[in-house]
Amino acid sequence: MAQRSKKDHIVACALPLFLEHGFKGTSIDMVVRASEVSKPTVYNHFPDKAALMLAVMLAWIENNKPLIMPVKDMDALDAFIRTHWLTDQAIRLYALVIGEGRRFPAARKLFWEQFDRLWQVAFGYVCERSPNLERAVVEPRLQRQLLDRLRQQ
Repeated sequence: MAQRSKKDHIVACALPLFLEHGFKGTSIDMVVRASEVSKPTVYNHFPDKAALMLAVMLAWIENNKPLIMPVKDMDALDAFIRTHWLTDQAIRLYALVIGEGRRFPAARKLFWEQFDRLWQVAFGYVCERSPNLERAVVEPRLQRQLLDRLRQQ
């Protein structure tokens, strides 16, 4: 198995910090301690914290791409959503992007376009192909589930 690069290691160590402490609450010094690299090493790869957040978001989205759901009814859809879309990490990222996204606009845009929007497209695709799922019923239900999970944060 290939060893991951220092850059990838820093990104992997930064994700839980951003999720736990938020963007503003996560310092580069915290990232340095968590990744066990020097501050110059972090800045060599990421000129600022927003660039680090963008790399974190890119890596996270790459590992959490929308799936085409093999569901036929609302119960199966709900189970799929809990397992694949509204995961704990995804909910924490939604909260982070909604609460602090103005501080990292490129990562915020990436999240909405490459994660949230693609899931909405996937849900539409499933609704079109399943006679038991109507988009007019599914979309508000999805929005309600997302909002309920965000309120639980």
